[in-house]
Amino acid sequence: MSMPNDLVFVRHGQSEANIIQKADRSETPHPSAELINDRPDWQQRLSPKGIGQAKAAKQWLDDNLGGVASFDGKYLSPFLRTRETAAYIGGEDVGGWTVDDRVVERSWGVYGIVPRAEQRSQFPLTNKLHEATPWYVRFDGGESMPDVYGRFRDFQGTLHREDAGKRVIVVSHGDFINVAGYGIERLLPEQWEAKDRDPAYTIRNCSILHYTRVNPHDPSDVRDKLSWRRMVYPDAPDESPDGGQWVEFPERQRFTGKDLLEQAAFAPNLLNDPQA
Repeated sequence: MSMPNDLVFVRHGQSEANIIQKADRSETPHPSAELINDRPDWQQRLSPKGIGQAKAAKQWLDDNLGGVASFDGKYLSPFLRTRETAAYIGGEDVGGWTVDDRVVERSWGVYGIVPRAEQRSQFPLTNKLHEATPWYVRFDGGESMPDVYGRFRDFQGTLHREDAGKRVIVVSHGDFINVAGYGIERLLPEQWEAKDRDPAYTIRNCSILHYTRVNPHDPSDVRDKLSWRRMVYPDAPDESPDGGQWVEFPERQRFTGKDLLEQAAFAPNLLNDPQA
């Protein structure tokens, strides 16, 4: 069994909660912050801008991939903002969507529902660890990225069994799509963290991340594994990572003992006492 020939992830459009979070990051709290933060995360709705982003994504999918109706498999998170996004990118008459709880947003627990300044004061250790190692930190009452990766791996098994060689689209969330890239592109934790910190690879609202087994430059060349990706911002194509062009990523990395020692040097020894 193999993966789908094409696997396309779409992040939901801007939600009302995203507006509150943006204001919080700028340290100018939004006047409706309490109203929005009191609503469960899965119930957060798209903003008018988010609806516009979803419509732009629909146009790109129609123009470049034959539209959502052309996909064999259509999966989405049960969160309301992803349901809205799926409806807008496909159109009201397109059916066949499957709600899948495994592709939901990462749970940020109680850490994620307090303002940014309070995160630092109420959860100083979690905040410190998040800055130091975003891949491994687990939020208080929530998930770590490896936890989310476990959900992706289980979902990936379904794709192997039910969608091998097909075309699949998934409407999900930023962290889930980010963690899928960790597995599909066969990254090491430090490679994922470097990419996660690179603003050039931000998974914006309604970003489209397209993975394929079919060589975009030679359709007769179909690999065993997903081997190419392109990432597009439909509402701002000129700002897309790598210019929105295809990038081939390497095969799974294999290492010598020397390689492993060089990798370990990423975090230098802090104790140099030979007697310790």
